[in-house]
This record gives sequence, structure tokens and C-alpha cells, in this order.
Amino acid sequence: MKVHFLTASLAALAVAACTPPAIDGGANTQNAAQMASAAAPVSCESPAQPTALGATVNANIPAATSYPENARYFCFAAPAGLQSITITVSGMSADLDLFVGSNGIQSVQGVDIQQGQTYEWMSRAEGTATDSVTIDNPRAATYYVEIVSYMGEASPFTLAIR
Repeated sequence: MKVHFLTASLAALAVAACTPPAIDGGANTQNAAQMASAAAPVSCESPAQPTALGATVNANIPAATSYPENARYFCFAAPAGLQSITITVSGMSADLDLFVGSNGIQSVQGVDIQQGQTYEWMSRAEGTATDSVTIDNPRAATYYVEIVSYMGEASPFTLAIR
């Protein structure tokens, strides 16, 4: 009997260790950043917050009249062999846009194509509709996510990386 209990306990621990936590970036932003760092074995360029593939992050963008104050950044590592990665932004109260790039924060920063906008994927759903980007057959890399308040309005949002 003890062998089955021990085996079940070890299996439960293994599943728990591989399940990333949900992250609340609202009033508990420092705690959220610590949880994201613990869940993600990736180092991000500033100002990106590390998160993990499979994570859900609840955060906010404050009202801001200039770029990049009207943006939030995240990064995650993707291993080789994935069929696809889908990044979604939902639950917003203002028009937010989603930009995704790889291997550096510069891959998503920039607001004007003539100024050297370098994102690789984007979603600009109208209004508060869910923004989504799917990357088919992604290469092993560190991916960066930029979420921008189109009109500089404050908004909560939920970022999901699957």
C-alpha cells in the first residue's frame, strides 16, 4: 500500500511541477513578476517580463499618451519540435494590439514601419475583440510579446500562451 501512495504522490508532484501558475499582474505586480520568473527558465531583455509557455497572465496597461509607456512586454522560451504556439490577448476594456517577434526585445518594439518596425507577427483586432497570433512550426527561440493600447487608454487584459 505504501508503494502505491508514494508512487501517486510522486506523480502528483511531477504534474504540479510542470504546471505553470496563473499570474495576476494587477495590484500584486511584484509577486506576479516573481511567480513568472520562477515558472520561466528564460532571461528576458528589459522591460519584458518572463513568463512560460502554457501560462496565463492577468495584467494592466495604464493610460499613457506616448509609446512605449502605453505598452507591456513579455517573453517566453519555446523548445524545438512544437507544432504551433498561439498567443491571445483577451478581457480588455480598450483597443489593444498584439505584436510578436523572436530573439530580442527589438523584434517587437517600434510603432511605425518607416521607423524600423520589426515584429514578425501581429494582430490588430478591432475594439475589445480578442487578439490572437498563431505561429506554425515555431523554431526553438525566445519569443517576445508586445501588447499596446492603441489609443493610450488604460485597460486590463489576459495574455495566454499555448
